[in-house]
This record gives sequence, structure tokens and C-alpha cells, in this order.
Amino acid sequence: MIQKKQIDNYHTNGFLVVEDLIPKGTLQKLQNTTQEFVSKSASKKHNDDIYDLSDDHSEKNPKLRRLKNPHLIHEVYKNITTDDCILNVVESLVGKNIRRDHTKLNFKAAKGGEAIEWHQDWAFYPHTNDNIVEVGIFLDDCYDDNGPLMAVPGSHKGPIDDHHYKDKFIGAVDPSVSNYDISSAIPFLASAGSVSFHHVRSLHGSKKNNSNKSRRVLFIGYAAADAWPLTGFRDLPLSPSTSQEDFKKVYTNNIVRGGPCLEARVEINPIKMPYPPSNSLGSIYENQKEVRGRSFGE
Repeated sequence: MIQKKQIDNYHTNGFLVVEDLIPKGTLQKLQNTTQEFVSKSASKKHNDDIYDLSDDHSEKNPKLRRLKNPHLIHEVYKNITTDDCILNVVESLVGKNIRRDHTKLNFKAAKGGEAIEWHQDWAFYPHTNDNIVEVGIFLDDCYDDNGPLMAVPGSHKGPIDDHHYKDKFIGAVDPSVSNYDISSAIPFLASAGSVSFHHVRSLHGSKKNNSNKSRRVLFIGYAAADAWPLTGFRDLPLSPSTSQEDFKKVYTNNIVRGGPCLEARVEINPIKMPYPPSNSLGSIYENQKEVRGRSFGE
């Protein structure tokens, strides 16, 4: 468990980094499994349901930007999403009834791993309440020169910046018209095995990786069980044919601590719906393609 001071810092700043939270044996399994997927991607020519390939990906030099929904494709990733070392901290931040919402594994290859423009996760998936946290497990040491995630303190308590461009939702903020001072952002710097926690409304982004070392982070999104997505569950269509099994697969089976809750807790929060979608619909890398480099001048 974390200390009250750390919990207070999270609620004040909108983020928290806990050093060396992942046991060394578990970290090694995550690193080895990740390298296996990179090797398997060598034969891939196009993005698919698992792999998001870097622009310079090749068979001889496989490079990924993202592994999609890793908890659905390997037990090692699934197991860490339900590990007490993670859930004990998440419970102290969002409460005892916890739903796993999504996972993704982001890669920043040495000498060129792509930047991610400033954004707030809430803009992508607003809920009935904002009791939602994004967890980032550092698979590599993460320091100033290899593109660490950076977040603006206190931005989780204010307005939601506009994430549209030419009237399309692209999931990126123009820093020149942001409600926040981007220069005040604090980088998440820590060794492999450390874990970051940031609030769903926290404004954050990351630069390119200019170092000689990779920067890989496994992200897990958790929500309070009574936070319901206003855009609907991605894999649960609302129709007469939707079965109990469908619901169990998408909602009940993703309750990783405590129990489910059909009574949505509704709070007043700023919301702008993420529609219409980007012309380059896909992962955040594809969505932000039209403005890539705007935030960091790259």
C-alpha cells in the first residue's frame, strides 16, 4: 500500500510515480514476453488487431509503436492487471470496486521513437464520473532523453482542452490554445519496474526518444465499477440480441476487485464528445497523424 502523503499528492497533482513497485521476477517475464512479440512482428507488413507498426518497421529491424490489448493475447500481461501490487494502489485511488477498461503497450524505439501529442484521456472516453486512472508500468529505465511521459500538475481539476482539428476529433491538443501552461509539465522519471498513475483528465504527452535506449511502457486503464462510458462499451452493442454472456464478457469479467455496479454514479464534469472521428482512424498515433510534431516542434 502507498502512504497517505502519496495519495494526497495524486489528488493534488493528478499523477503519482511509485518506484520499484513490480517484483523483479514479474518484470523479467514482462520484458521477455514483450521481446517475443517484437520478434513475431518481423513478418508483418501492415497494422492489424495486435500490432501497430512504426513507419520504419522492417523484417530485418522490427519496430513497434504499440501492442494492442496485450492482456487479451498473453497470460503474462493479463496476470499483471490483477496483481495485488497494482490493485492495492489503484484501490487507494479509485475505491474498492474496480473495472479493468483497457490495456496497451507503447514502444519508443531508440533514436526516433515517436512523440505523442498533448491530450487528456477523458476526451477519448468520457464516463458518468471521472474516477478513472491510467497505470503505466515501466519496462525500461525512463529518463529525460528517451521521451518520458509528462503531465501538467492540477490539469485534472480544470477544463477539457479541445481535441479536434478541422472539426474532426484527433485526440490532440494545440498547446497555443490550451487552458494550461505546458511548460509546467513534470516528466515521469524512474527505473524499470516503477509504475506511474495519472488521472483520466490529466493533460499529458511525450517527446521523441532521442536516446540509444528503448522506452517501453505497459498501460492499464482502471475505472471505478460505477463509472459508465458515455460512448458505450466498445465491445458491447446495445441491441435485443445482446446476451448475458456478452455483458459478462465485456463488463463483469473485467471487474478485477470488488463487485460490479449497475447503478451509475453521475457527477458534473466537463465533457466534449469525441465525434466526428479522425480521418486517420486507428490508434492514437494514427489519429494524431495530421498534427504530429505540433506540440514538440519535431
